[in-house]
Amino acid sequence: MSRLPPRLRTLDRLLLDLPDDGGPMLLSELDGYLAGLLVCPDLLMPGEWLPKVWSRYDDEESQPVFEDMNHVQVTIGAVMEHYNALAKAFAGQRPRYVPVLDDDPVSNEILWEMWADGFGRAVDLRPQCWKAIAKSGDEDAKVALAGLLHLVTIARDEGAMSKDDIKAFDETAPVLIPRWVLALNAWRLANATGAPAPSPTFGKVGRNDPCPCGSGKKYKKCCGLN
Repeated sequence: MSRLPPRLRTLDRLLLDLPDDGGPMLLSELDGYLAGLLVCPDLLMPGEWLPKVWSRYDDEESQPVFEDMNHVQVTIGAVMEHYNALAKAFAGQRPRYVPVLDDDPVSNEILWEMWADGFGRAVDLRPQCWKAIAKSGDEDAKVALAGLLHLVTIARDEGAMSKDDIKAFDETAPVLIPRWVLALNAWRLANATGAPAPSPTFGKVGRNDPCPCGSGKKYKKCCGLN
């Protein structure tokens, strides 16, 4: 992940700078999450999925992660820039996808588990809707979904696979992930009922308005506390 373009280096830094109390996503996890959102059979609006970027927990008493309104705008803007870049790449005549995967600086091994966990978190938002793919006649999409969900299971250490089987996935997952994502994207394009959700826009936010971070709280009780 050392050869990131400038916009992703900026996004990586912004995510790393967030307080880690709630377990905010890191870049590879966010990339898997956004890819999952964009190939999801259902259209998810930013207000539903953005809060999960900042925290793993649904704790309304948790403290805001942003310093002020400018911090909100800059960070959300960087997240949405990546979301829009992926959406554009997925919607082209020749859809393309290069996942953001970590690598071990010592062994140079590509680490895909965090990406897979991010994809799984996107699936967790609307688990029932993915059954439309599993029940479809699109064999490529069905294989892709099953394969990606298998990677999620491995990443979360929820399966009972042998070390040899997991090692085999370590070698093939970096190649299979983009293929499988594009197969699901092809299914979505063939069955889509709407375009990707629009990016949030930022105007003047009143203290009683919903906070732009997506928490669902009023601004004065969230990021406006600072």
